Amino acid sequence: MTARIQQAIRDLIVEGGVDACTFSAVAHRAGIERSTLYRRFPDRWDAIIDAWVARAGQDVTPDLGKSFADDLTSVLRKLVEVLESPAGLAVLRVAAELRGKSDYIQNYFRQRMAQLAPMFDAAIERCELPPDVDREALFASAAGPIYFRMFIAGQTIEDAFVRSIVDSVCRLYCLPGNAPKLSLSPPIP
Repeated sequence: MTARIQQAIRDLIVEGGVDACTFSAVAHRAGIERSTLYRRFPDRWDAIIDAWVARAGQDVTPDLGKSFADDLTSVLRKLVEVLESPAGLAVLRVAAELRGKSDYIQNYFRQRMAQLAPMFDAAIERCELPPDVDREALFASAAGPIYFRMFIAGQTIEDAFVRSIVDSVCRLYCLPGNAPKLSLSPPIP
């Protein structure tokens, strides 16, 4: 049932924006009673965050490889794939609506960083990143150019651009002895 609720929320937002995502519409789409939603979620924003965090976990969870560069490349490629899909614009709609609701957006970001924690933990364990690395700043340095290029500059994201971001981020954040040993994944055919 949880998966049906989450999918209904995502579908409604993709189709009609946040305004289309009422508890009545979600219940109808998911084939459940509206009271079920009220028992599970204090309000629709909690339900929306739950749905988007679950989707982010499916879409952008790192595939741990042999290096931080490979892991980050994988995460960014998945991010680009999601943002280029119909869900990408919906993600921005939700983010825009959440600007005035800091508790919700902080909750989403906390959960998002928790999903990325295995990537950071593995890199620290491999001595590629310092233990006190600012994970938020690092991820912002990696994901920010993608959002800018897609949604501000209106350009497509080529694999070479993703690899250049990873190279730059690794040069900034990786421990000096490990930066030259980074092996970037080959481009996607």
